[in-house]
Amino acid sequence: MIIDTHAHIFNEEVYQTYTKKSAGKINRILTLHFWINLNDIQPTKRTLEEVLSFAETKEDLFVIAAINITYSVKEQLEKIKALLENKKIVGIKMYPGYQHFYPSDEIVFPIAELCEQYNKPLIFHSGDVFDRLGTAELKYSHPIHVDSLATHYPQCTIIIAHFGFPYLMETATIVNKNKNVFTEISGTIDTPSQDIVDTYTKDLKRVFSYYPAIKQKIMFGTDYGGEHTPLNQIDSYIQLVENVFSTEEQDNVFHKLAEKLFFS
Repeated sequence: MIIDTHAHIFNEEVYQTYTKKSAGKINRILTLHFWINLNDIQPTKRTLEEVLSFAETKEDLFVIAAINITYSVKEQLEKIKALLENKKIVGIKMYPGYQHFYPSDEIVFPIAELCEQYNKPLIFHSGDVFDRLGTAELKYSHPIHVDSLATHYPQCTIIIAHFGFPYLMETATIVNKNKNVFTEISGTIDTPSQDIVDTYTKDLKRVFSYYPAIKQKIMFGTDYGGEHTPLNQIDSYIQLVENVFSTEEQDNVFHKLAEKLFFS
């Protein structure tokens, strides 16, 4: 059993290619909303309502809602609260590097409080960015800024997406320090390259030699966005987990921790 905690599947074409490529290995998929489609040459809007409508047609697809801070956060939270109440979404995602805010900024506080209230994760895009628009700033997406929020909201479950790549050691430090912070492995393997898999394997093993306890706080994810994108790997991530984690640890990475954080 595997739960993919980080994918971007919004239409039938991408869903079918993902299903074919995963070959029955993935049981549940979390699709993370982003309000524009960066894969288009001319980025187009993608509403949360569209994502929810599509996900309702798939039993194995679950939605993470995004907060866009350029619009009224209060109004968005009112809608998201209703979705949480009705179990239409399983978490909230924010994009600091793309929107030029820190996870420790006050604008995030009511969002963390809502996640606390409903016991659902607050996820931050962290580390490297896919910056087709040329406007993202890496200083905002550095995982170190999650520490302050996690300290002030110890009951809020926080997930640092993409293991904060390339800031793996910094991410490990924050996950190790804060009981309420977790991470996942998605988004680093962006080509079908054994060299990248081997390098990522070595990097994670190095991190775990310093912080072995955090191996229990890591989840599987792919960041799959379609065959027309560089983020189209699935088996490489499965291989990575098998390379890095013991047989006993793999169940936790593949599904047990995700079940606890998103579905309990």
